[in-house]
Amino acid sequence: MGASMGHERYENIDALRAIAATAVLIQHFFGDVIRHAADPLAPLVPIFNASVASFDLGRFGVILFFLISGFVIPFSIRGAQPLKRFAISRFFRLYPAMWLAILVLSILFFAEDNAPSAATIIANMTMLPGFLGEPWLSGIYWTLSIELIFYCFCALLFWRGALFNPMAIAVFTLLLVASTVGPILLRLFGMAQLPVQYIGLHVSFLFCGLLVRMALVDRLRWAWAGAAIVTLVQFNALLVIGGFSLQRGDSFFMVGKAPIILAYIAAFALFIASVKIGKPHSRTLSFVGAISYSIYLFHGPIALIVYHYAPLTGGYQDLLIGLACLVLTFVVSWLVYRLLETPMIALGRKVGSSLQGQLVPQNS
Repeated sequence: MGASMGHERYENIDALRAIAATAVLIQHFFGDVIRHAADPLAPLVPIFNASVASFDLGRFGVILFFLISGFVIPFSIRGAQPLKRFAISRFFRLYPAMWLAILVLSILFFAEDNAPSAATIIANMTMLPGFLGEPWLSGIYWTLSIELIFYCFCALLFWRGALFNPMAIAVFTLLLVASTVGPILLRLFGMAQLPVQYIGLHVSFLFCGLLVRMALVDRLRWAWAGAAIVTLVQFNALLVIGGFSLQRGDSFFMVGKAPIILAYIAAFALFIASVKIGKPHSRTLSFVGAISYSIYLFHGPIALIVYHYAPLTGGYQDLLIGLACLVLTFVVSWLVYRLLETPMIALGRKVGSSLQGQLVPQNS
């Protein structure tokens, strides 16, 4: 049974997290140089522009993270009172470190006389600010909302007994894709002007990670067919969405279809190959993978601080600034992981275990 696989830890998955985190870091640094360089002809600007226009490392990293979450998270719903324990474990895993990052960002914005409102800060603390009509303090954090929605869907599907049913997951995932593509097609054909959101498509990639695991690891019947159909539909959906996004000028496709589509293909190829062969294995990658959540949360605030004292110019010296950001990010992330994440994860397990203890009859 697929759910039984939840007790195993896959070293190659930690390595994939490291690769994804590094890709996102590099993409954001490239973007920072392009945006902040005073001279558009400075040496690094055309190089980084060419890179961004060829392959979107950031999207590659994000999709790899989504596939990894789909591969891992559903299988943590287990044991006595599984949904309560799942909610508790996810809360202690994600929110404490996130709240620290929000605190750091708020302090930085206050220092720059650009203080966010109390409503914005509180909304960010929920990880769902967009649903509360407030902006993210950092646009980097948008994927947290996608993760949280995925957790809710996982809990709902588990409650209905469908979470580890490959065909049920395939159908549900196709409905998620349709929730994004449907309104776009209606607009393109002039039939209706329904609101367009990309959330459904984003969440579908996490469920694709679940389907891949059920196919390659658990070897459940129909999982391969479900994964293949879903993937085919997702990539066709990207082609439709790409044209619409570029025409509308939103942030889904910013510089063309090719760099985004190639990023999705590369993320899928690496993920499937890694699951299939069980590699890469590396202590260094496993370490970076373990602290990848803190890397994700704190690389933005650290960059803001470094850029304040060493502004980007587009010159080759920016490479040293980028290296400083990288080193500081790893150091701070390791400290947050050791001093905050690890104790909070342990506390979450303790609280979750207490639920199981409550089910044991006590002698009077």
